[in-house]
Amino acid sequence: MDFDPVGAVIGPYELGDRIGAGGTASVYRAYDRAQRRFVAVKLLPAGQRERFEHEARLASRLDHPHILPVYDFGQHAGAPYLVMQLASGGTLKERIARGPLPYPDLLRILEQIASALDYAHRRGVIHRDLKPANILFDSEGRAFLADFGIAHLRSAGDPLDGANIFAGTAAYASPEQCRGESLTSASDIYALGVVVYAMLTGALPFDGPTPLAIMHRHLHAPPPDPRRTRSDLPPGVTPVLRRALAKPPDARFHTAMALHAALYDALRPPPPPAPAAPDPPPVEASRRWPAWAIWGLLGFLMLAALAIILIAAFMR
Repeated sequence: MDFDPVGAVIGPYELGDRIGAGGTASVYRAYDRAQRRFVAVKLLPAGQRERFEHEARLASRLDHPHILPVYDFGQHAGAPYLVMQLASGGTLKERIARGPLPYPDLLRILEQIASALDYAHRRGVIHRDLKPANILFDSEGRAFLADFGIAHLRSAGDPLDGANIFAGTAAYASPEQCRGESLTSASDIYALGVVVYAMLTGALPFDGPTPLAIMHRHLHAPPPDPRRTRSDLPPGVTPVLRRALAKPPDARFHTAMALHAALYDALRPPPPPAPAAPDPPPVEASRRWPAWAIWGLLGFLMLAALAIILIAAFMR
């Protein structure tokens, strides 16, 4: 670009410090003087105009509480820009770098992103670059799915779709994405499974020295057991991640929320054992009289009855 972004004014937006970067794009904190609010402005080189327009068109179709909204887009000094909501709480990538996430935080983030992903899929949009760096947080800790720059709209033509061309990030790419095949929502489910694995363990399921080596493992290596990296995980987590990371797309969860539900069940602590039934009160031994006492009582009663009869007869 032909200008220094820091301190530049683009329409009503006054750019401040750079707060993020990825690929050829850079993101700057900016102040919107018209709306009197802070926003994020994403800048790309002039040759990326088509991608920006593509992202802006897709963003205009998606209105969901956990998809980062795009407010405006245009060009300045030959550089295309997007204006987005400012997510000041950092990224999921930064949180994972500090270690595995607590289960409640993990499930809350997964639920929010899964609902956003299913919403996009119902509208025919496949993200294709789902990864922790593209999951942002606001100041209240709410998660947002961001960066639809290489997303695919199934109802529209896409020169990258099914053209044996890789688009995405190798560490989170599905096997069919690594092969450059046509993608479905199952590819995003696979990427979400990789994100979940990273949130649980702090590591990636498939890693390697080069992107090509990582893609080879996605294609051929079986999903690793996360309990080998983190032994305290409940056993039920392993089959959930194996299904999310299955090689055949049809073998994966059909929706992102189904993955969330399965993981919720796997991480839910078992119910406490039922309390043992109290011992019955001891039965008191029957107080049985000895035989001599019984016969003595009967004899006494008989004598008493005879005495009454005699007294009655005497008094006549």
